[in-house]
Amino acid sequence: MIVITGLRAEARIASAPGVSVFACNGNVGLRAQAIKRAVSAGAPAILSFGVAGGLSSHLTAGDWVVATGVISGSQRIETNNEWSSRLAERLPGAELGDIVTVEGPVLHPIHKRRLNMATGASAVDMESFQAAVLSDELGIPFAAVRVIADAADQKLPPAAALGLRPDGSVAVGAVLRSLLRKPSQIPSLVSVTIDALIAFRALLRGRDRLGPHFASLLRPELRGGELRGDLTESLDLSTPTDFALQVGCGCRVMI
Repeated sequence: MIVITGLRAEARIASAPGVSVFACNGNVGLRAQAIKRAVSAGAPAILSFGVAGGLSSHLTAGDWVVATGVISGSQRIETNNEWSSRLAERLPGAELGDIVTVEGPVLHPIHKRRLNMATGASAVDMESFQAAVLSDELGIPFAAVRVIADAADQKLPPAAALGLRPDGSVAVGAVLRSLLRKPSQIPSLVSVTIDALIAFRALLRGRDRLGPHFASLLRPELRGGELRGDLTESLDLSTPTDFALQVGCGCRVMI
């Protein structure tokens, strides 16, 4: 099983025996050869997993979206229907809808509304469509499941768009320099951090429900409680100060 994420923090949550995880920060192409080698070695499917920005107005931080399809520009690729249904069954209340993938940050509610009107998508990220293209090329099943970290009406500060490195880790210095130049961003950044805390707690809970291989049709599954061990302890989500914030496409948090 291959899981593609944006952030290292998401990759840590996704990890399990038999799961190869690639944190791509919006550029799946940089890891494409390694992903292809994993498929050649027997990985049977690709999943896009992590946090995303909300586009549907009713979605709030911590809500799950199971993709029925992924979109980029005028192109749309459907996810594996049976696998998506199994994911949704494990995540009560999850929205079934499309995810649109874009190249850069979506910081302003106006831009989110435009994306929603143009595509009908429920959420926006930077990896899912690229992952689907690669899955299609390799002839293996694809699914995508994301947690909303910033709602459609949440405006994100400029500092949040600056700090991700290509490997999905956070360039904290870039964020801090932006805050020093414009301290008025700090209240907005605090609000975003609180929503991110909610999102990552939902991501942890949902990861447990999905089982080691994400409800894949191709691998036997354990049910909730058997997977995570002490991961919750290793990812201390107790205080917002344990986070370095970064927004890629919607809110991104590096733990």
